Amino acid sequence: MNRFIALYLSLLSVFNIAVEAKIDRNAPHGHTGILTPYSPGPFSLKLGNKDESELLKGNSVMKQLPPDDPKESLGGKAICVQDVQAPKRAVWRQILDVDSYQGKVNKVKKCKNYKVIKNPDGTVNFKTEMVLGVMPGYSYTNFYNHCYHQEQDSVTWSLDYDKSSDFDDVAGHWHVEDHPSKPGCSRVFYACDLKVKNALPKPIMNFLQKTALKQATAWVKKESEGNPEDAIPSQYLK
Repeated sequence: MNRFIALYLSLLSVFNIAVEAKIDRNAPHGHTGILTPYSPGPFSLKLGNKDESELLKGNSVMKQLPPDDPKESLGGKAICVQDVQAPKRAVWRQILDVDSYQGKVNKVKKCKNYKVIKNPDGTVNFKTEMVLGVMPGYSYTNFYNHCYHQEQDSVTWSLDYDKSSDFDDVAGHWHVEDHPSKPGCSRVFYACDLKVKNALPKPIMNFLQKTALKQATAWVKKESEGNPEDAIPSQYLK
Protein backbone atom coordinates (compact mmCIF):
# COMPACT_ATOMS: atom_id res chain seq x y z
CA MET A 1 0.00 0.00 0.00
CA ASN A 2 2.83 2.40 0.84
CA ARG A 3 4.40 1.71 -2.55
CA PHE A 4 1.08 2.43 -4.22
CA ILE A 5 0.72 5.76 -2.40
CA ALA A 6 4.29 6.74 -3.28
CA LEU A 7 3.69 5.87 -6.94
CA TYR A 8 0.40 7.77 -6.92
CA LEU A 9 1.99 10.92 -5.48
CA SER A 10 4.84 10.62 -7.95
CA LEU A 11 2.39 10.46 -10.86
CA LEU A 12 0.53 13.45 -9.46
CA SER A 13 3.78 15.40 -9.38
CA VAL A 14 4.58 14.49 -12.99
CA PHE A 15 1.05 15.43 -14.03
CA ASN A 16 1.34 18.78 -12.24
CA ILE A 17 4.62 19.58 -14.02
CA ALA A 18 3.09 18.67 -17.39
CA VAL A 19 0.09 20.94 -16.80
CA GLU A 20 2.37 23.74 -15.57
CA ALA A 21 4.38 23.60 -18.80
CA LYS A 22 1.27 24.32 -20.89
CA ILE A 23 0.25 27.47 -19.03
CA ASP A 24 1.12 30.82 -20.61
CA ARG A 25 1.93 32.79 -17.47
CA ASN A 26 2.13 36.06 -19.41
CA ALA A 27 -1.48 35.74 -20.56
CA PRO A 28 -4.13 37.75 -18.62
CA HIS A 29 -5.63 35.99 -15.63
CA GLY A 30 -9.17 35.88 -17.00
CA HIS A 31 -10.74 38.43 -14.64
CA THR A 32 -9.63 41.53 -12.74
CA GLY A 33 -10.81 40.63 -9.27
CA ILE A 34 -13.60 38.74 -7.52
CA LEU A 35 -12.78 39.03 -3.83
CA THR A 36 -13.28 42.33 -2.01
CA PRO A 37 -9.88 44.10 -1.66
CA TYR A 38 -8.66 45.21 1.76
CA SER A 39 -8.15 48.85 2.64
CA PRO A 40 -4.91 49.82 4.42
CA GLY A 41 -4.96 50.69 8.09
CA PRO A 42 -5.94 48.99 11.36
CA PHE A 43 -8.35 46.07 11.47
CA SER A 44 -11.65 46.56 13.26
CA LEU A 45 -10.98 43.47 15.35
CA LYS A 46 -11.66 43.21 19.08
CA LEU A 47 -9.49 40.90 21.13
CA GLY A 48 -10.85 39.45 24.37
CA ASN A 49 -9.05 38.54 27.58
CA LYS A 50 -8.55 34.96 26.38
CA ASP A 51 -6.98 36.25 23.16
CA GLU A 52 -4.64 38.55 25.08
CA SER A 53 -3.64 35.67 27.34
CA GLU A 54 -2.69 33.54 24.31
CA LEU A 55 -0.71 36.38 22.77
CA LEU A 56 1.11 36.92 26.06
CA LYS A 57 2.24 33.27 25.92
CA GLY A 58 3.76 33.89 22.49
CA ASN A 59 0.97 32.09 20.63
CA SER A 60 -0.93 33.45 17.67
CA VAL A 61 -4.67 34.05 17.65
CA MET A 62 -6.69 33.25 14.56
CA LYS A 63 -10.22 34.37 13.82
CA GLN A 64 -12.25 32.69 11.09
CA LEU A 65 -14.56 35.09 9.30
CA PRO A 66 -17.52 34.46 7.00
CA PRO A 67 -16.75 34.82 3.27
CA ASP A 68 -17.92 37.89 1.36
CA ASP A 69 -20.33 35.57 -0.50
CA PRO A 70 -22.14 33.18 1.91
CA LYS A 71 -22.59 30.72 -0.97
CA GLU A 72 -18.85 30.59 -1.65
CA SER A 73 -17.27 27.23 -0.79
CA LEU A 74 -13.97 27.29 -2.72
CA GLY A 75 -12.01 29.47 -0.35
CA GLY A 76 -11.81 30.99 3.10
CA LYS A 77 -11.42 34.18 5.12
CA ALA A 78 -9.42 34.55 8.32
CA ILE A 79 -7.24 36.93 10.35
CA CYS A 80 -4.19 35.89 12.37
CA VAL A 81 -2.71 38.06 15.16
CA GLN A 82 0.79 37.68 16.63
CA ASP A 83 2.79 39.69 19.14
CA VAL A 84 6.47 40.24 18.30
CA GLN A 85 9.24 41.23 20.70
CA ALA A 86 10.81 43.60 18.17
CA PRO A 87 10.04 47.10 16.82
CA LYS A 88 7.90 47.71 13.76
CA ARG A 89 10.84 48.49 11.49
CA ALA A 90 12.32 45.02 12.10
CA VAL A 91 8.97 43.38 11.39
CA TRP A 92 8.56 45.33 8.17
CA ARG A 93 12.03 44.30 7.07
CA GLN A 94 11.00 40.67 7.16
CA ILE A 95 7.63 41.20 5.45
CA LEU A 96 8.97 43.43 2.69
CA ASP A 97 12.14 41.48 1.92
CA VAL A 98 10.21 38.99 -0.24
CA ASP A 99 13.29 37.96 -2.21
CA SER A 100 14.47 36.25 0.98
CA TYR A 101 11.29 34.28 1.69
CA GLN A 102 12.64 31.07 0.15
CA GLY A 103 14.46 29.19 2.88
CA LYS A 104 12.67 31.08 5.67
CA VAL A 105 9.03 30.42 4.82
CA ASN A 106 7.79 26.82 4.87
CA LYS A 107 6.54 25.44 1.53
CA VAL A 108 7.80 28.46 -0.48
CA LYS A 109 9.80 27.08 -3.41
CA LYS A 110 10.34 30.40 -5.19
CA CYS A 111 9.67 34.03 -4.33
CA LYS A 112 10.99 36.93 -6.37
CA ASN A 113 9.95 40.49 -7.13
CA TYR A 114 9.74 41.22 -10.85
CA LYS A 115 8.69 44.87 -10.54
CA VAL A 116 8.90 47.61 -7.87
CA ILE A 117 7.14 50.93 -8.50
CA LYS A 118 7.28 54.04 -6.29
CA ASN A 119 4.03 55.97 -6.66
CA PRO A 120 3.58 59.78 -6.41
CA ASP A 121 1.42 59.38 -3.28
CA GLY A 122 4.28 57.69 -1.39
CA THR A 123 2.98 54.14 -1.69
CA VAL A 124 5.09 51.42 -3.31
CA ASN A 125 3.79 48.63 -5.51
CA PHE A 126 5.84 45.47 -5.73
CA LYS A 127 4.88 42.57 -7.95
CA THR A 128 6.01 39.13 -6.91
CA GLU A 129 6.09 35.64 -8.35
CA MET A 130 5.66 32.97 -5.69
CA VAL A 131 5.66 29.20 -6.04
CA LEU A 132 4.07 27.30 -3.15
CA GLY A 133 4.68 23.56 -2.91
CA VAL A 134 2.09 22.17 -0.52
CA MET A 135 2.78 18.47 -1.22
CA PRO A 136 3.85 16.34 -4.20
CA GLY A 137 1.44 17.02 -7.05
CA TYR A 138 0.13 20.23 -5.47
CA SER A 139 2.32 23.16 -6.44
CA TYR A 140 0.87 26.61 -7.06
CA THR A 141 2.41 29.46 -9.02
CA ASN A 142 0.87 32.86 -8.38
CA PHE A 143 1.66 36.46 -9.25
CA TYR A 144 0.86 39.10 -6.64
CA ASN A 145 0.48 42.86 -6.80
CA HIS A 146 1.35 44.23 -3.35
CA CYS A 147 1.07 47.83 -2.22
CA TYR A 148 3.03 49.12 0.78
CA HIS A 149 1.28 51.99 2.55
CA GLN A 150 3.97 53.36 4.85
CA GLU A 151 1.78 55.93 6.58
CA GLN A 152 -0.92 53.33 7.35
CA ASP A 153 1.60 50.65 8.41
CA SER A 154 0.02 48.23 5.95
CA VAL A 155 0.60 46.09 2.90
CA THR A 156 -2.45 45.10 0.87
CA TRP A 157 -2.42 42.83 -2.15
CA SER A 158 -4.34 40.98 -4.82
CA LEU A 159 -3.26 38.91 -7.79
CA ASP A 160 -1.47 40.58 -10.67
CA TYR A 161 -4.27 40.12 -13.18
CA ASP A 162 -1.95 40.76 -16.12
CA LYS A 163 -0.52 37.28 -15.52
CA SER A 164 -2.05 33.81 -15.13
CA SER A 165 -2.04 32.46 -11.58
CA ASP A 166 -3.15 29.08 -10.26
CA PHE A 167 -5.40 30.53 -7.54
CA ASP A 168 -8.62 32.08 -8.80
CA ASP A 169 -8.27 35.13 -6.57
CA VAL A 170 -6.53 36.44 -3.46
CA ALA A 171 -7.06 39.46 -1.22
CA GLY A 172 -4.56 40.08 1.56
CA HIS A 173 -3.53 42.55 4.25
CA TRP A 174 -0.56 42.86 6.62
CA HIS A 175 -0.85 45.50 9.33
CA VAL A 176 1.81 46.19 11.96
CA GLU A 177 1.31 48.48 14.94
CA ASP A 178 3.12 49.30 18.17
CA HIS A 179 2.23 46.87 20.92
CA PRO A 180 -0.51 48.39 23.12
CA SER A 181 1.41 47.81 26.38
CA LYS A 182 5.01 46.77 25.60
CA PRO A 183 7.36 49.54 24.41
CA GLY A 184 9.64 48.48 21.58
CA CYS A 185 7.38 45.57 20.64
CA SER A 186 4.83 45.10 17.86
CA ARG A 187 1.47 43.52 17.16
CA VAL A 188 1.08 41.96 13.72
CA PHE A 189 -2.20 41.32 11.90
CA TYR A 190 -2.33 39.12 8.81
CA ALA A 191 -5.36 38.34 6.66
CA CYS A 192 -5.44 36.47 3.38
CA ASP A 193 -8.69 35.62 1.63
CA LEU A 194 -8.46 32.85 -0.93
CA LYS A 195 -10.57 31.58 -3.79
CA VAL A 196 -9.42 28.48 -5.66
CA LYS A 197 -10.50 27.41 -9.12
CA ASN A 198 -11.53 23.86 -8.27
CA ALA A 199 -12.38 21.86 -5.18
CA LEU A 200 -9.23 20.57 -3.45
CA PRO A 201 -8.66 17.75 -0.94
CA LYS A 202 -9.47 18.78 2.62
CA PRO A 203 -5.82 18.59 3.86
CA ILE A 204 -4.76 21.01 1.10
CA MET A 205 -7.54 23.47 1.89
CA ASN A 206 -6.79 23.25 5.62
CA PHE A 207 -3.19 24.17 4.91
CA LEU A 208 -4.07 27.07 2.60
CA GLN A 209 -6.83 28.45 4.84
CA LYS A 210 -5.47 27.89 8.34
CA THR A 211 -1.96 26.47 8.69
CA ALA A 212 -0.40 28.90 6.20
CA LEU A 213 -1.74 31.91 8.14
CA LYS A 214 -0.27 30.73 11.44
CA GLN A 215 3.03 29.84 9.81
CA ALA A 216 3.21 33.28 8.18
CA THR A 217 3.01 35.18 11.47
CA ALA A 218 5.22 32.58 13.20
CA TRP A 219 8.14 33.01 10.80
CA VAL A 220 7.82 36.80 10.90
CA LYS A 221 7.97 36.63 14.70
CA LYS A 222 11.02 34.35 14.69
CA GLU A 223 13.01 36.33 12.12
CA SER A 224 12.10 39.75 13.54
CA GLU A 225 13.01 38.80 17.09
CA GLY A 226 16.26 37.33 15.83
CA ASN A 227 17.12 40.56 13.98
CA PRO A 228 15.57 43.39 16.06
CA GLU A 229 17.96 46.04 14.74
CA ASP A 230 16.96 45.52 11.09
CA ALA A 231 15.45 48.43 9.17
CA ILE A 232 12.92 48.79 6.36
CA PRO A 233 14.56 48.21 2.94
CA SER A 234 15.39 51.56 1.33
CA GLN A 235 13.53 50.76 -1.89
CA TYR A 236 10.24 50.94 0.02
CA LEU A 237 10.86 54.26 1.73
CA LYS A 238 9.78 57.64 0.42
